[in-house]
Amino acid sequence: MDKAIQIGLAKRLLAHAEAKTTDAAESQMRVPVTDYFDRRIWTSEVEKIYRQQPLAVALSCELPDAGSFLSLTILDTAVLITRTATGLRAFLNVCRHRGAVVAPENCSGRQTRFSCPYHGWTYDNEGRLLGVADAATFGPVDRASRGLTELAAAERSGLIFIVLTPGISFDIGQWMAGADRHMGLEQRLADYRLVGSRTVQAANWKLVVEGHLEAYHFAQLHRDSVGRFMVSNCTALDRFGPHILITFCQNSIHRLRDIPEAQWEPLREDMINPQYLMFPGTMVTIWDSAIIAQVIQPGAEPGSSVSRLVYGVKKDLADNDLAAAQAETMLDGVAKLVADEDYLASFQIQRGLASGAQDAILFGRNELGPILFHENLRQQMPFAAE
Repeated sequence: MDKAIQIGLAKRLLAHAEAKTTDAAESQMRVPVTDYFDRRIWTSEVEKIYRQQPLAVALSCELPDAGSFLSLTILDTAVLITRTATGLRAFLNVCRHRGAVVAPENCSGRQTRFSCPYHGWTYDNEGRLLGVADAATFGPVDRASRGLTELAAAERSGLIFIVLTPGISFDIGQWMAGADRHMGLEQRLADYRLVGSRTVQAANWKLVVEGHLEAYHFAQLHRDSVGRFMVSNCTALDRFGPHILITFCQNSIHRLRDIPEAQWEPLREDMINPQYLMFPGTMVTIWDSAIIAQVIQPGAEPGSSVSRLVYGVKKDLADNDLAAAQAETMLDGVAKLVADEDYLASFQIQRGLASGAQDAILFGRNELGPILFHENLRQQMPFAAE
């Protein structure tokens, strides 16, 4: 993130922190509680948003070199992403013979050949069918038309984007809508090394996203954890097409009043905490020396979701044994925090919304992030607000 952008955000947040204000909406918003458990709405969200639009599914540092691969399961769809000598590729992780996976699910490594464990058909990392087991007895196969089914893929700002439905293409620059220039991260995150990933279960995916888009809950839900050093109910919001940047601030931001602006380092000093929502559900948090992505996706039914947390740090830290160990501890700590506090709350809220206690959620003007998020959803899913 450019220094001038950091300083601009810090100025906005410092003013809010001193005035005890926050970026706010012009009016409140009501969202029907059925939006969180109605199967018709949930099915349309999965099909129209998650399956037909670009998803930020991984960090670039998960595929550091040519020959790297990453297999993921997204919405019960097996996906294989490879980095080849010619660039990034993505495929359905499905053998074109009988439909078995060709790479073990949810793993990564270095591999340029993938062999189906069922009958041994073999593919390269460009998706080409290389070999058919016992071809003489199997009969003729048009290998050119039996390669892995390709998915549209792109890489920008250290993130890997794909579309889960074959045949749908996208322009990554248009999709990012300026968020990439604002983030300012090198496309491949070449200076970063993967620490690892963790998976956490939660309630409806929208409840999870909403929780990342406001600081109104910090003083209460996180009072014994991050709430001790964060300014509660104090945020700066920016919009890039369907994407949202929410920037939080720490209590230490008040120290900026005693420092000449030319010497401000708000990101390096952890005074501001920028978090981008890459629509629909990937949260990207940037620190001075690290990046973490929380890939939030709907679960098997409306009341469930899965979050994959991926953490990368600058290589000069990863090459230091102590710093590497601390990075692992950091990742475990983030996963535990969201599971024990944010996502536990999401399950409780899910039950509360289904109880009949109320017919709608009322988002306050100070909850601008969730309001912007639901405005974007309503543009995509107009019937959801009926």
